[in-house]
Amino acid sequence: MTARALPVHLISGLLGSGKTTTLKQLLQQKPVSERWGILINEFGDIDIDAATLKAEAETQSQDQKASVHILEVSGGCVCCTAQFGLTQALQQLLENDLDRLWIEPTGLGHPAKIIDTLKHAPLQRPLDLQAIICVITPQQLTKERWRKSTVMRDLVTLADIVLLNKIDLSSAQQEDSAHTLVDGLYPPKTEVIRTEFGRIELAKLKQPHRPADFVLLHTAYSHLSPTTYQTEMHHSTLPGVQVCQLSKDPENGQIQALGWIFSADTQFNRVQLKAFFEQLNPLLSRAKGLLKTGKEWQLINGSGEGLQFEDIAWRQDSRLELIFKTGHLPLKSGPHKNPTTAKDIEIQLLSCIHSSKKRH
Repeated sequence: MTARALPVHLISGLLGSGKTTTLKQLLQQKPVSERWGILINEFGDIDIDAATLKAEAETQSQDQKASVHILEVSGGCVCCTAQFGLTQALQQLLENDLDRLWIEPTGLGHPAKIIDTLKHAPLQRPLDLQAIICVITPQQLTKERWRKSTVMRDLVTLADIVLLNKIDLSSAQQEDSAHTLVDGLYPPKTEVIRTEFGRIELAKLKQPHRPADFVLLHTAYSHLSPTTYQTEMHHSTLPGVQVCQLSKDPENGQIQALGWIFSADTQFNRVQLKAFFEQLNPLLSRAKGLLKTGKEWQLINGSGEGLQFEDIAWRQDSRLELIFKTGHLPLKSGPHKNPTTAKDIEIQLLSCIHSSKKRH
């Protein structure tokens, strides 16, 4: 009999954002019947955050206190140097027949590596990653710091829910500026919550990380009237495709947008991708993607100004969307013809997918 999957929650955030405070108030919402595990990662050797949570657990009833298991991993970041320690700690906590597991990494790390470990570590029980929360303050989430801090971009990009914490210490302008920044991010967040003292309802976190039905084409034509295009599911022949959507002009059948969601293990060749976009560029109004090139993911932005690749912390899947110019060029003859059907485009895109994945 297969063991039931254990819900796992990742609470990330910069140093001083209020991650431990958030965990404390979530601990106060724990159902009496549930057994929780809490894994705290301290960068140094002094376990202050873990001690704080243990003190919070001590204030609860004897039954509640016995059903909370807190473990700390110290002396490094579990996102990188202490990954072996993370796997060991997970094994130890799973011996307690938990109903829910919480992980608070150090604010100095990149949690994408934790997600990799959760997905691939050889554990005795399957894990079900729930909505990831990023706790951050409006004072931290500024445009200037966003440009400079790779860690901040990774933390917020990976999160499903952004908790704008300590709003009692920020101005309305700081709050609005931070909220506007998050609203403009890609992929979009499930929710942005303004709060004090890390308050959030436990029920909001009981949902899957990055729901699978989120498709890029939902926002492809936000600037057009629904009557100017029609969207349909497309049967793709590309390896690893989970979802493919095609938008056409209902009057002439011309492609307006084409988008795919691929499995997370589908790998793309960066050199071939550049050649693919170079050939399509005269036809495109915009191209955007989150694609796995090698072991990491990259955010791809294509426009009339060219193609840009940017490292991004993303682990859910690979996805690509092409938005075409209205009245784009007709099909040309010869070896360098412009593709005008989904089949033509997929034939060219196939050359960008890593050969080892084509056999599946």
